Amino acid sequence: MNKNSYNKIVEQWQEVRDTAEINTPILEFAKKLPHHSQVLDIGCGTGKPIAAFLASKEFYVTGIDVAEKMIEKALEFHLDNSEFINIDFQHFETPKKFDGIIAWDSLFHLPKEAQLDVYDKIADLLKPNGYFMFTHGTIDIEHTNPMFGENFYYSSLEKNKVLQLIHKAGMELIKTWENFKEGKDERDWIVLARKAL
Repeated sequence: MNKNSYNKIVEQWQEVRDTAEINTPILEFAKKLPHHSQVLDIGCGTGKPIAAFLASKEFYVTGIDVAEKMIEKALEFHLDNSEFINIDFQHFETPKKFDGIIAWDSLFHLPKEAQLDVYDKIADLLKPNGYFMFTHGTIDIEHTNPMFGENFYYSSLEKNKVLQLIHKAGMELIKTWENFKEGKDERDWIVLARKAL
């Protein structure tokens, strides 16, 4: 459902995201990364604003997205230090290890049962001391909602369950933002974690 829906709204999505600001949590994430870090952007969309911002900081960005139309748009920008791949994160494999991984508004599109394993996969992709930032809901829920006239699937695990899974995967909690509001940005929960050495 989500792949088809995102392909259908790519023009509206680009219009909104092209003018979106980089918020404080993302700035904090970027400041923690070493110079020339390898960064994975899960659910990168058109590459703006997050992948473009990270690339401007001279990080090497790998953006992945399940919707091929989003990736086509991202490639049109010819961003420096970046590559974009059309793939579902559940099928993404690479020998590369990342200094940072960001999943902004993407994990909640995964089937709920897949979310039980996602943190182990994230930890495996991170270098020791690598950082992981993601957005998430705070309650156990599964539903569909419309956006730009198309339906999208969303789900989340309960907050304490997510924290347990992070710890089990060998990551430590660094900071969270709950009921985050900044400008036009609103998120239920933003999490910054770090893989143990």
